[in-house]
Amino acid sequence: MIKANYHTHTARCGHAIGTDEEYVQAAIQAGLTTLGFSDHAAYPTPCPGLRMNIEQIPDYYQSIRTLQEKYASQIDIHLGMEIEYYPSQWDTIREYRKILDYIILGQHNLTIDKDSVYEFDNSDQVEHYVKCLEEACQHYMCDYIAHPDVFLWKYPRIDESVLNAAEKIADISRFYDIPLELNCGTGVRIGKKNILTESVMPIQLELSLKFFAKKKMSSYHWFGCT
Repeated sequence: MIKANYHTHTARCGHAIGTDEEYVQAAIQAGLTTLGFSDHAAYPTPCPGLRMNIEQIPDYYQSIRTLQEKYASQIDIHLGMEIEYYPSQWDTIREYRKILDYIILGQHNLTIDKDSVYEFDNSDQVEHYVKCLEEACQHYMCDYIAHPDVFLWKYPRIDESVLNAAEKIADISRFYDIPLELNCGTGVRIGKKNILTESVMPIQLELSLKFFAKKKMSSYHWFGCT
């Protein structure tokens, strides 16, 4: 059983509750050996309710580093962030890369605060999404890809673009040795989802795993909850 969770937000992003220390205490109680904090990365433009503000970064760093020391004998704590592949924000992301223990890639929009992946309805958007994942890996911007199936949140069908995306994401993971995350918030927790007349499990994850097996891949999967 995996006893690590690297995908943990804090109240700073606006859609999580509790203190940082309460998360640590809950992780210890649950038997985790590793807890990674990866709140949504702040960019110069604020977006309340979705990510931290730049002004909150110093407190975030200090809080997690303090907890690392305080609970060092009980649990392994890591300081990270969840970023998006936004070329316009490269300077900011590069600075994060220098400081943080790790970075996860959770591509929520195609461009900053526009073209939400939760609203995809055509194959061009799917292709663009996969391209964002690949280019982020090409630039070594992340250590693993979060919820790779998130673009299917509203996508209305399982078509050729979805099949191609599943295989391409598997290829990206294999080529760059980047793990894919099984995320409890985009499928496992929700369970079956109706797509037109079909009732399917998190199909993107299922398809990617099938391609993994076909290619005899060795990439492992970290688990996370959003």
